[in-house]
Amino acid sequence: MKKTIILLTILITTSCGIQKIPSTELHTLEPAKLYETTEDYISNKSVEAGILIKERSNQHIKIKGVFDLNTGIKIKRGMSAWIIEYNGNKYFNLGYSGDVNHWNYFGKLDIEGKYCAIIIDKNSPNILKSSSNNYGGGLAGVLIGESSKWNKNWKDENGEKKKILFIDTENIRQKNANRNIGSLGDYLTRKQLQEITNEIGLNLSDTEIKNIMFEKIIQILKTENNK
Repeated sequence: MKKTIILLTILITTSCGIQKIPSTELHTLEPAKLYETTEDYISNKSVEAGILIKERSNQHIKIKGVFDLNTGIKIKRGMSAWIIEYNGNKYFNLGYSGDVNHWNYFGKLDIEGKYCAIIIDKNSPNILKSSSNNYGGGLAGVLIGESSKWNKNWKDENGEKKKILFIDTENIRQKNANRNIGSLGDYLTRKQLQEITNEIGLNLSDTEIKNIMFEKIIQILKTENNK
């Protein structure tokens, strides 16, 4: 009976994850800011927190848990934050993406403003080139290299293919399951770019949209953010 109780306790603890960091281990937490929703990000409203980072690269972090810096208590729905600011950079929650849907992973924003974006190329980590909903990391290289027909690849001046994980902060979705109220981020398509250019009065033909260079797209997004 005693062994059964101990086993049950272990199973409960494992299924619930870490609920509190011991006071002697508080130093393992790294300071961060949580932006729970897109509106919080726009209004610069954040909550101080401590995060346990399990994995990192120059473009992403994987978080094991989000806790109160002083008490070590797990912050409820901390992992659902739309943006986490860490070490001077803002990271988008990939749980808010369909193309790269990975909870607990956050991608570093390369462009911020009305339009946010993460630039993805052949050197980016696989987590930014695959989705847990569809293929998994093993096919990531194939996906980024062969999917021009999906209209989600853009060539730069050197002929290299890139993707743009695009977020329109004015297109906000309601709370759903683990997601808070917030904008979604997916690979920018030519149809989306056509809609953006039409909206800002930059009327480009289908041919121009088809052949537009990656650098020109980045220029358009940054110009709109600066208005």
